[in-house]
Amino acid sequence: MNKLRLALFTLSLFVWETSIAKNVFLQHQLEPILIGESHSIAAKQVASPDLTVALYKANDFELVWANKSTAQEALRSISQSTLEGLSPSDYHYETLLNLSQQLTEPGSEAVVAQFDVLLSDAIMTYAKHLIRGKVNPKQLTPTWNYEQFHLSPDETAIALLEHIKANDVEAGLKRLKPTLLHYEELKKALAFYRNLQAQGELPPVVLAGKVLKAGESDPSVPLIKEKLRRLDYYEVDGSAQSNEYSDDLVEAIKKLQHFNQITEDGEIGKHTLSVLNTTYQTYVNTIMVNLERIRWVNNSLSERYVIVNIAGFKLFLYENASVKWQTNVVVGQKYKETPIFKGQMSHIVMNPTWTVPRSISKGIIEKAQNNPSYLAEKDFIVVDSKRNPVDINSIDWPSANQSHFPYWFVQQPSVNNALGQIKFIFPNQYSIYLHDTPAKSLFKQEQRAFSHGCVRVEDPFDFATQILQNSGEWPRSKIDEVIAAEATLNVNLADPLDVYLMYWTVSANSDELHFYPDVYERDAAVLERLNQTLNTDAI
Repeated sequence: MNKLRLALFTLSLFVWETSIAKNVFLQHQLEPILIGESHSIAAKQVASPDLTVALYKANDFELVWANKSTAQEALRSISQSTLEGLSPSDYHYETLLNLSQQLTEPGSEAVVAQFDVLLSDAIMTYAKHLIRGKVNPKQLTPTWNYEQFHLSPDETAIALLEHIKANDVEAGLKRLKPTLLHYEELKKALAFYRNLQAQGELPPVVLAGKVLKAGESDPSVPLIKEKLRRLDYYEVDGSAQSNEYSDDLVEAIKKLQHFNQITEDGEIGKHTLSVLNTTYQTYVNTIMVNLERIRWVNNSLSERYVIVNIAGFKLFLYENASVKWQTNVVVGQKYKETPIFKGQMSHIVMNPTWTVPRSISKGIIEKAQNNPSYLAEKDFIVVDSKRNPVDINSIDWPSANQSHFPYWFVQQPSVNNALGQIKFIFPNQYSIYLHDTPAKSLFKQEQRAFSHGCVRVEDPFDFATQILQNSGEWPRSKIDEVIAAEATLNVNLADPLDVYLMYWTVSANSDELHFYPDVYERDAAVLERLNQTLNTDAI
């Protein structure tokens, strides 16, 4: 035993002596944890040693779960962790049940101590997961900068003991769950799809042709009806066995398309067929992943904030945990992904200029070479490294190329500007911001991953009006006047606005559950970590 271990062991003995540890069996379970040793109880690893030790310290190193009814309530809460998309196995559930059957047997003092410590660890770990999630997002997303909710072991222990003494552990855990309505709606959806899962998966639909259109017939129609009935999109009538793709079934397919971001044409083609054949387990997995993502951020939310759902191509303005306003957005395309991070919007730029990044200047050079009027038509000027204007006629355009072009292209304020006529700045190291765009047609697409990383807003002037509403100085009419003048103006926000760039592949807003394609393929990594056996290195 090295000197540090010996010192810790000596300290632990002192703690026990001064605390008058009456239960030697409890002492034997806690001593390894006190000296920093990895400790297993009934083959189960103690996952939250710091919180567990704090709990016994706050309870004068006596048994915590001596009240049988309180222990049963705690076990019931652990069993219900499935409702949160979590697993009771992470909280020693089966082992605790087995130990609980031995608590009243003669000579069970050692088992009682094991049960007590293991249940303490289970409840503390479950509480920690409810507050900030099981998976550490920083290990998955290098851009993650959200504040992780800090749990004080001593304060957490005191709070839990109060609930134990009041016999309301379940109520105490309930207060730790995310408050976003979005979270509760996803929990309802999780229960719905698990119920379908219990009924058994239906076989996949296989069409006779590539596309099934209204009025046509196909042998798979009865199966399609049953799939849609289970999903609550269709009420089966007397013609359930008919092979006709009837109008009422077309309308049901349109609902399916609407909630899965597919063009609502009522035709069953490749994408619609893929959704029809989505397994219930896939739905369950997707919802579990997104419940976890909410737990990551819930305790960092302020009273007024913006959430950009990258996967859903949506922007939401929240006030007091409710959606006040929303609009569509365009986000970064695959391999030019919009990063996940939190920022604070500090100001709005009306009639912005756009300095073309070096990485994409090649296209501008080529267009200027092919069309001498291109730069003037698109309102570009050329500047040197000191931002001094350069006469474009003095540039040797035939010899110009991206590697040897010492100038910068700057697009002036106008309707042609690539940033549109307004942008929203929340300073960050990734040079990401929200902005208008002249490419309005992209918002008509169901899947909108087209940008180089920044987020384009469909209704930017309405967005500005909402943000500046509390100032009383910027009605929509004034914003329109400034935009029409085409002069650049910076408007500082009196109260910086939190902006959360999130990635939710399923969301529930306005009582509608929408599933989105995993455009950046990020769900699998979260699900893998959720399903991993818990260890002391977890979040």
